[in-house]
Amino acid sequence: MSWGYRVTIITGCFVCFMTCMVIAAFRQNFDLVTEDYYAKELQFQSQINKQMNHEQLKSSIVFKQSNESLILIFPAEFIAQPITGKILLFRPSDASKDITFKLATNGEPVHLSKKELFAGLYQVQVDYKVADKLYYFEKDITIY
Repeated sequence: MSWGYRVTIITGCFVCFMTCMVIAAFRQNFDLVTEDYYAKELQFQSQINKQMNHEQLKSSIVFKQSNESLILIFPAEFIAQPITGKILLFRPSDASKDITFKLATNGEPVHLSKKELFAGLYQVQVDYKVADKLYYFEKDITIY
């Protein structure tokens, strides 16, 4: 086999490899952390203030899991106080599996059904309001 055939075969293999790489790259799913990234960046200081409000509490939100639900237990200082806001279960690996729940309780534990959740890592983001004061808390949890 002469060197001309070898060069042609190597070039052909390289072109096939690059074509496969381009096809694989187009099939990848690149989910953004949030669609309105720039708008949220402008509001980031208020997010920091809410996190600091939560850190000043005597205790934090506690997460527990049962077979059927994820249980959020709010700090004892919020017992019998109306709590409103939202809970986002953010799935870093797949944005289509993110779930948002409305939060409305009187300091009682909140039970979230695990029926819609998939096993794996979630970041729980709790954005809530108690007595006209805003709080924010997030924690990584593994759903089993």
